[in-house]
Amino acid sequence: MSWLLPSALWAAGAAVLAAIVLHFIARSRPLAESLPTARFVPQRPVHARARSIALSDVVLLLLRSAAVLALGAAVAGPVFAVSRGRVTRIIVVDQSRDVGDAREARDSARSVFRDGDVLVAFDSVATRLSGSTALDSSGPTDAPGSLSAALAISLRVAAQLSPRSDSFELVVVSPVSADEIDQATLAIRTEWPGGIRLVPLRGAVGNERAPRVESAMGQNDMVIAGLSLMGVVRANANVRILRDRPSASDTVWARDTAHVLVSWPATDRAAAWQQRATIDAIGGVTSSTGVLIGRFPRVWALRGHAVARWADGEPAVVENAVGRGCIREVGILFDPASDITLRAPFRQFVAALLAPCGGIRPSARADSLFLASLAGGTPLRHLAASSALRERTTESSTWTPWLLGVGAILLVVEMATRKSDRRLA
Repeated sequence: MSWLLPSALWAAGAAVLAAIVLHFIARSRPLAESLPTARFVPQRPVHARARSIALSDVVLLLLRSAAVLALGAAVAGPVFAVSRGRVTRIIVVDQSRDVGDAREARDSARSVFRDGDVLVAFDSVATRLSGSTALDSSGPTDAPGSLSAALAISLRVAAQLSPRSDSFELVVVSPVSADEIDQATLAIRTEWPGGIRLVPLRGAVGNERAPRVESAMGQNDMVIAGLSLMGVVRANANVRILRDRPSASDTVWARDTAHVLVSWPATDRAAAWQQRATIDAIGGVTSSTGVLIGRFPRVWALRGHAVARWADGEPAVVENAVGRGCIREVGILFDPASDITLRAPFRQFVAALLAPCGGIRPSARADSLFLASLAGGTPLRHLAASSALRERTTESSTWTPWLLGVGAILLVVEMATRKSDRRLA
């Protein structure tokens, strides 16, 4: 048994001690004696009190003490464990694009799964699964992995199950690639009060590659001229840049060969995209690799996964999957008289637009120092105690209403007993 607010017990104990001290200070009437000179006694009631150190009104004291203790216990909130010695295992399975073999991930998770265990699948977000059979239907995704999301949901699940378990074991089935780690990962890891059992998987092959760009436009086109300075305009291209509307053959080229088709209209009439409700201008656009500063007209409202954004956060470049490849729609128009594409900031900015579908995914596994920090603990402290994982601010005790009722009944009985003693006196 544990208490949600143990300090309430100390307060109740102090109140009972104060009641006992007050009951030792007894007040009683002196014995009546005949006075030989009664004629000198004034004709009015005479009251006299005598002090003595002795315990009085024992029944009332017991009733009051029991009522205070019951109310204090109700505020403290007793919580009883359903089963003693129970260990709950939380198995976190990586289903992101960083996993090299989805079947290996499922088999590894099933090898450690037992009845009563909790399964959690994660990629960029984490969800709790209903059972081991749910692994077959959940499948791998194209989203990046996030260990922070996996650890956060593990803490939440453990807090929910803590009243029914004595301790928890956390098992992470993942390749733990460097791409799955962010600045919050280790901070969230410190919230888990035990070790973590790591079940390593084979990671996916990284998709880093040098872009090779082709276009039907000549060197007179300002975008192609800027790319030529990067040395990426080559034969056997894996990126095709269109300065007009894509044809059916262009879409087939991207769908069947996992290539990147960049639809970058040269003018506002070269695309059939939905126009913004208000056409305006903005002073900058940013991607994961660079920033462009200038005066850019905004014509289209693009829909898809944002690859670059305007200064106010609205998507300027979006990506949409098509078969094995993808199409990137670029809503950035340049002044034909500008030399912005010939400058270094353009070459830095456009690198994100030439990356493989889904962005660049590194293949490096996390270093040994991080893995040691993630596993943490010792063989003697591998399990996490449920008492350290409980959400005291939201947890409630089922015994509190009953204890409040008992306290109220005792107070009523104490009141009735006190009135009865007065009548007898």
